[in-house]
Amino acid sequence: MATRSVLLALILTPMLWSALAEAADSREVRFKVKYSGSSMSTHADTNDDGLRAGLGNVTGKSNLGLYTSQGVGEAFIIGPATCPNGNPGINLGILPGTGHTVSWFEKTRDLVFSEITSETVCYDPATRMQFKSGTARITGGTGRFVGATGNTQFEGTQWPLYVDADGNGFAAQTGTSTGTIILLRE
Repeated sequence: MATRSVLLALILTPMLWSALAEAADSREVRFKVKYSGSSMSTHADTNDDGLRAGLGNVTGKSNLGLYTSQGVGEAFIIGPATCPNGNPGINLGILPGTGHTVSWFEKTRDLVFSEITSETVCYDPATRMQFKSGTARITGGTGRFVGATGNTQFEGTQWPLYVDADGNGFAAQTGTSTGTIILLRE
């Protein structure tokens, strides 16, 4: 019986090491983030429609620790919509190629880069609230996130605090993001 156990261990060990080595080539890290912060308009208007790109800065807690994120993107008007609060609103989308984010994790000081692949915002003129949701694709990073890939989903609410006649604005925002980061072998 002892001989069979030793033989079984000798046979299974290389297979287990092989499986572990293969699994180490990439690791999926699921994350969940709760954030708050601000956003403001920039001077960029790449399609000359009068809607300027926005720049958001948020900080929050995640299962990967405290983090800070900054993102930029330019919206375009899709048309009328019903916002999540049931009020009539204006539906906005993001111009392809204009949405990008960088997130910094305090504990490791590593960065994660992503590109927003879709985003819709419903602006409710009655309450001046904006409801947003979308997806992003992870495009890499620094430290443990070099070569990382993956996908995220996000949703949030913005409250414009100031908008002038020239379209310059400033807003507060809160939201959540979930997803999976696929790491290369370390």
